[in-house]
Amino acid sequence: MSTSLRRSRFSGRAVELDSMESAFRDVSGGRQRSFLVGAEAGGGKTRLVEEFASRLSDRALILKGGCIEQRESALPYAPVTAVLHELVQLRGAPVVKSFVGAEGARELAWLLPEFGENSERFDAGIARARLFEVLRKLFEELAREMPLVVVIEDIHWADQATCDLLRFLATRLRKIRLMLIVTYRPEETSATNALRTTIADLSLSERAEVLTLPRLQRAEVAVQLEGLLGRPPTPALINEVHARCCGIPLFTEALIDASGGLRRDFPGSLNDYLLRAVRDMPASTAKLLKVMALGGPHITHALLRSVANKADLELAEWLRPAILAGILVPDHDGYAFRHALIHEAVRGDLIAGEKVAIHRAYADVLERGPVPSYRVWHSVALARHWYGAGQAENCLRWAWQSATEAAATFAYADQMEMLKLVLAVWPEVDDAIAVIDADHCKVLELAADAACWAAEAEQGLAFVERALAQVDVGRDKEQLAALLLQRAVMRQHALIPGEIADLERALDHALGSTRLRADGLGQFSRALILRGEFERARRLGDELKDLSERLNDEEYRIEALIVAESLEMASGSYHIDSLWNIVDRARQASIGRVEVLAGAALLRALLETGKYPQVTEIGPAIFARTVEFGQARYIGAIIGSPLCRALLALGRVSEAIETCERMAALDPLPLGLVHVFECQAEIALVLGNSDRIAVAARSLCSLPPGPQVASRMAANLLRFDIESRALAGDMDQSAILVRSALNLCEKQGRVSWPLLASAMRVAVDTNQKDIARQFADLAARSPCRNVVEEAERLGILAEMSRSSGSDLDAWEEVAQSWADLSQPFRQAYALMQAGGAAVNAGQRAKGAGHFRRGADLAHSTGASLLGNQIETLAEKARIDLRDGKEGGPPKAPLGLTDREFEVLRLLAAGQSNREIAVNLFISSKTASVHVSNILSKLSVPSRGAAAAMAHRLRIVDPA
Repeated sequence: MSTSLRRSRFSGRAVELDSMESAFRDVSGGRQRSFLVGAEAGGGKTRLVEEFASRLSDRALILKGGCIEQRESALPYAPVTAVLHELVQLRGAPVVKSFVGAEGARELAWLLPEFGENSERFDAGIARARLFEVLRKLFEELAREMPLVVVIEDIHWADQATCDLLRFLATRLRKIRLMLIVTYRPEETSATNALRTTIADLSLSERAEVLTLPRLQRAEVAVQLEGLLGRPPTPALINEVHARCCGIPLFTEALIDASGGLRRDFPGSLNDYLLRAVRDMPASTAKLLKVMALGGPHITHALLRSVANKADLELAEWLRPAILAGILVPDHDGYAFRHALIHEAVRGDLIAGEKVAIHRAYADVLERGPVPSYRVWHSVALARHWYGAGQAENCLRWAWQSATEAAATFAYADQMEMLKLVLAVWPEVDDAIAVIDADHCKVLELAADAACWAAEAEQGLAFVERALAQVDVGRDKEQLAALLLQRAVMRQHALIPGEIADLERALDHALGSTRLRADGLGQFSRALILRGEFERARRLGDELKDLSERLNDEEYRIEALIVAESLEMASGSYHIDSLWNIVDRARQASIGRVEVLAGAALLRALLETGKYPQVTEIGPAIFARTVEFGQARYIGAIIGSPLCRALLALGRVSEAIETCERMAALDPLPLGLVHVFECQAEIALVLGNSDRIAVAARSLCSLPPGPQVASRMAANLLRFDIESRALAGDMDQSAILVRSALNLCEKQGRVSWPLLASAMRVAVDTNQKDIARQFADLAARSPCRNVVEEAERLGILAEMSRSSGSDLDAWEEVAQSWADLSQPFRQAYALMQAGGAAVNAGQRAKGAGHFRRGADLAHSTGASLLGNQIETLAEKARIDLRDGKEGGPPKAPLGLTDREFEVLRLLAAGQSNREIAVNLFISSKTASVHVSNILSKLSVPSRGAAAAMAHRLRIVDPA
């Protein structure tokens, strides 16, 4: 089957690879191991074996053979013949003959002509036994030279003789250095008794292990897509590919076209592949599969029985071939297609007349009443089936009803889809207004509102523009205002200009004491707070408070309190108890919208005041409420951001990564993506991964340059650029960017403390004393709104002391401030600086304690780069962090030998191989070998990268 021309990046399967690596160590020690690797078609069996083989490199002789699908009968010994052919290509026929002797070669000649004349065969059983023994001897001889890995792929297509041979080898070759890897498709195990017996025998044989490969998870599909595209995929693309391909690696490759886009139509080869098993079904089964294809992702037995109009036993007889072939998967009450793509392919293969008839059959059945356990809303199913049957008025009636039901249950995406159906059939229905008691403009307004909450800004904006073209500006001022408010919120979340103008115009048209004006006041206040326009926001918030009292409306009373508390936070006043009360008040009032807004404000306050454990305690529940209220895509990433950052601050990196992946999986609008990409960069920063910081920063840059978060994005992008270049060893460019940071702070008129801290550290590292002094002055005179900013300021002032000799007391105070905030990564960095200052002051014992504690904290959070940096500084000071002993020669870091460490020091100083050889009294060739070993151990591609790492980890003294 033809797939994408590009090769996707290997993804997932870490557990399986670890198992295989462990087994290979057993094999290297002289014990045979067998692996059965099972996965559905396209599930990655071959890629796993290829990846494992590539990791073995030259540690083993690897021979591969595969079975061939034959419609009539399988070729005898086909995989064994392929193995022998590969062996002859590698070693030559004479060498192979020397292993088995002349008689053995004649037996092998029956499989491969290169071995010469065939032996005489009088009895088939005896001939087979001789062949088996010759192969046993051959494998034994090969395994004496080096470990032997024999791969037999796709044994579900194997002949009986090959199955017998595999069982023979697994039982007779137990004490040699042989690893036997056999791949198969579990769904094919019912095909023949020989296959079932072979798999059972192999799996039960001594030292055998069965690996059943699961489908890839969303994050693993993202890695695969990044390899295919050459860039990070968007959350929307990841979600769609994962949903359509169900984590099947081969299908993912097939759906990405040569330009990197997602195919809407299947390539012909993939379509044929997906439909091949369907077309092999009996006519009755194939007909039933067509009916099921229009029934949804899952169809109950009861509904299928009614639509097909068949008795249970007859229906079961028709279904059984498809279940045995792995096309359908049964459960306790119905059936589903095994792959979403098979479902799509069968549905796409239907002709127009078939679709109309099948949709009509479903609609007729569903009109009689709801079907128990059907996993599609009754009204939604009826709307879709009447639409497919071409019955516009029936579709309009049910689509309108289902949209109403969806709105009542916060299912905004479903509501939008049903309103789109209403709009689609509207022109075909006589007097549509009478059918649903609403005009076309009202439907557009509702569709826009649903699209807003479903975070479908592009579609929502299109609905608004269509509605604005129809509204009577002079007569329908409130409807105009409502549409402008909808457009404003979608512009905000899409980071599109014009939001403030829409809000101003909306309030100009919503002049009365109405809930609509209250909506506008609350929305406008929050938009201004986001932009930092606090005084204007305060005036609107005060008006909202007064209006809520006149309306006697609890929802807007609570929203006015949220606005007021948000403004207090902006000025540095945090009333945590008040925010808790607001959340409780919203919850008791059962007003989901303001409950989520209050929860977001509370999480932000807790994060900014360093109360990270409380954020991690309540954050998941608030996030879950966004799901309950159908607002996950709309605001979930904004709620998830403080949770992710709190987890990261506490050193719970793996949980932070998981939370960030959940945020990305929501496929939020650009405003939410700002939070996703910022969190990705922060995680990469802790892990010391300069490449991932740069990737996250590029993703951030790809977002629309909206005015809503322009100053925040500018500061963060500059910080991430400084950090990624410093980590990559590009100190010259990082130093240039530091000067830009000073200009940005002066231009914005307020301090971004994280940017200031990063820029200050690099300024000191690059010996820019004047710039560092200006940063220190700026930090000293800038007000701090909370304890986290106070800790940042202490760190910046302590950095200043490094330019003239580190201040031990200052760094110990910084370390304690981060310890009080339970931030192990920042504490570890401060302890590293405190350790260096203590050693320089002659307090070696204290320095050793700081180094040891800092290294432990860094490694415990997964910040291995920082941990290595601390260990390197300790080694330079002749401090052994493992047992606390001081003195003696320092141990080479990073797994290098002492000689390689000496070579690295000279390499980092810019010396060539010849100069290194002269200095160390070795040959140039030996110096070259040491350099190659260093590059391998440091996992870097070049001498320059090795030198950059040495400088970054402070292995070498700065010039």
